[in-house]
Amino acid sequence: MRLTNGLPDYRFCTDTVTVYHAAFQPEFSCRRTVLNGVYLDERDAAGADAIGATGQRYCFLLAPCGGWRPVWRPGGAGAQPEEHWFSLEPGDRVMPGEGPVIETAEQWRVFVPAAVPGLAVIREVAAKRLGGQVRHVEAQTEWYKKW
Repeated sequence: MRLTNGLPDYRFCTDTVTVYHAAFQPEFSCRRTVLNGVYLDERDAAGADAIGATGQRYCFLLAPCGGWRPVWRPGGAGAQPEEHWFSLEPGDRVMPGEGPVIETAEQWRVFVPAAVPGLAVIREVAAKRLGGQVRHVEAQTEWYKKW
């Protein structure tokens, strides 16, 4: 990460993604957050198994926080009703661009990487701090496909 005047330089963060966080208690709900000004890096890796050729797609997401961008709140903890915030957690789903609205548990059940092109599941999340403040959040995702 390049620093400009002692702060991270996010000028290459020009992508848009949609993040989905589902909750099933007490009933189903799905928080859909469209994040603009993020960096999304997607890579394919090929291999082989006993059945034949396989492929894996890896994804790295960098989401700057604060200022004119939303604030990161893990699990929504401490978020205020009027605050512009987002959450990224393992198990959340993310897709490039502006994705569809998910309103029911049935829609969620079929909203999986195997059925939705470009959709990925977040595997791990790391908040990166500078000067005691979270400056950006990095998320690694992974989805598999056969080809």
